[in-house]
Order: sequence, then structure tokens, then C-alpha cells
Amino acid sequence: MKPSPAAVEVRKDETTRLYEALIDGQVVGNLAYETTGGRVLLTHSYVDRDQRHRGVASALARYALEDLSQSQTKVGIYCGFVADYVQNHPEFNDAVDISRSAFIATRTARDTNSGR
Repeated sequence: MKPSPAAVEVRKDETTRLYEALIDGQVVGNLAYETTGGRVLLTHSYVDRDQRHRGVASALARYALEDLSQSQTKVGIYCGFVADYVQNHPEFNDAVDISRSAFIATRTARDTNSGR
């Protein structure tokens, strides 16, 4: 049974530098971040195999981007999932430091560079 988006709780653990996704109190995924030079870098995400395709990674990405938007910190993205999430949710474009091109080769980048 697929959980509703409300069933995914997300919290930030500053000690481990992780955003953690929980379902029924159990951590089922995380999004790691680093802080450097006044920027926050979202480096990679992981969701337990049995919880994938249930909105967990999207909940992590949205929570992290909303959290960082409130702090007015520019965000660099190295996580492919979060890069694709931002491409599909342009409301976060102002929070992301696109000009520094921290994005890894995502679906769109591969499509754009397919002629090379």
C-alpha cells in the first residue's frame, strides 16, 4: 500500500548533516548536505529499496529546499534526484545557485548534450 504524502515525516539532524525521512517513526531515507563557503551542498540521497517510488525522496527534497529557502542560503546540488526535482519544481529556482553549475549530469543535461 502506497503511503500518502502526509505519512512521510522529514526532520533535519544537524549533528549528522542529514535530512531524514520517517514512516511510522522509522528512518527510511535521507538526504546528506555539507556546508562550505556560505553555501549548502545537497550531496546525495538514499531511500530504502522497499520504500522507493512512494514519494519519500520528493518529501526529502521539498523539505530541504523549503528549509534552505527560509534561511536564504544558496544551494548547490550534487544529488541527481534533487537536481531533477528542482527542474520539475521551478518555484525553487531562486534558492538554487544555478550559475555556479553544481548540477551533475541529470536527465535534462544528458538530453541536451546528446549530440556530443
